Amino acid sequence: MSDRNTERKAAVLLSLLVAATTTIEAGKMVAFNASGNLVEASDASAVKVIGVADQAVNNSAGADGAKRCQVYTRQLFKLANSGSNAVDVADAGTLVFVEDDQTVADVPGTNGIVAGRCIEVVSDGVWVEIPAMPQIPTQAASTASDAAGAVVDLNALIAKLKAAGLMRNA
Repeated sequence: MSDRNTERKAAVLLSLLVAATTTIEAGKMVAFNASGNLVEASDASAVKVIGVADQAVNNSAGADGAKRCQVYTRQLFKLANSGSNAVDVADAGTLVFVEDDQTVADVPGTNGIVAGRCIEVVSDGVWVEIPAMPQIPTQAASTASDAAGAVVDLNALIAKLKAAGLMRNA
């Protein structure tokens, strides 16, 4: 037997590849785009918020992955509260949504991009857990009396798991 030096990345600070023609500002929410590269968070389709940039990176003239950005993730961040769709104390524990790269709202924008989970609302912002641990809506117990009914109930549960990101769409 012998020890093994297992490589690992810190769960708190990651070095991630930046998308082509992208500039990231320090202290702003960042997300993966559909190709898995880092962009500033926005209410754009197919982005998934991962954390907050620790540094500014200018990849405006580069290809995908030409530069890296240090990103803090898996922790709480104090972000700006929306002026038009403000998060309030009653929203604690619920998902909040990206309004722009530094602001969260209590209602989804056009694309419903989740910023994270509201932990606390304070006078100068909102403490948000990023990324949020996904949750699915309540699924009623099946009352199916035959196999076809059970299939319908099972498919409803599977759809909720996929929507929450707990199961891949294959």
